Amino acid sequence: MSQIDEKLVPHPHLKQFYSKESGREEFVNKIFDDTASKYDPVNNILSLGSGVRYRKQALIRSGLSSGMDVLDIATGTGMVATSELSIVGAKGSVIGLDRSYNMLTEVGGKLNIPLIQGDANVLPFADDSFDFVTMGYALRHVDDLKGTFKEYFRVLKPGGTLLILELMRPTNKVIYQMVKLYFSVMIAIISIPGIGGKNEGKLIQYYWDTIDKFVSSDILIETLSETGFGKVKAHQIVNVFTEFTAVKT
Repeated sequence: MSQIDEKLVPHPHLKQFYSKESGREEFVNKIFDDTASKYDPVNNILSLGSGVRYRKQALIRSGLSSGMDVLDIATGTGMVATSELSIVGAKGSVIGLDRSYNMLTEVGGKLNIPLIQGDANVLPFADDSFDFVTMGYALRHVDDLKGTFKEYFRVLKPGGTLLILELMRPTNKVIYQMVKLYFSVMIAIISIPGIGGKNEGKLIQYYWDTIDKFVSSDILIETLSETGFGKVKAHQIVNVFTEFTAVKT
């Protein structure tokens, strides 16, 4: 993959999931629609129940505070949005956006927030609309990295903050092997009917393959900077969990 291509797509063509690159979007939409009803319990198993605390800490670390207007992109079942609501309070607001209708149905049953079915590449909002934009563990699934970052920049208010939570391929060889083994075990467990199922196991396999083939942190930081963002930083925990922050200067 060329340097230019790395700034456009998050990972190379994964033929084991979609035969042609043009089928990427259809596959991603379908796998999330098919797993929406079991997504929360599956995620809790995968994260060993630690996700709620970490998400809230990451949001506070990145500067989210009371009264802010937030756009949560790829909101899924509302895991990040739930933490955001607890921080911004009654004077703030949170809007959730996702391509998956079934995911939005799930979050709609839990949170009383505006929900919009849409794509990160073409956000249906005016320029300078939000104090804070977030995306939790979904950057690996977008179709165009640079186009997505341009949209994030556009809808943020001047001085607004972007926070992207992601799982990055460990650069430490020992940690890489440990994470790879962990995912292989989780795929087997989550594929068991009653715990998850075939689709859920396939989703976790897709997660690992996209993590394993994901572009580097350096590429993401460089692309964010080229898009116009300033103060671009990456904070990493255990060589896997990564918080990318950037400011619309």
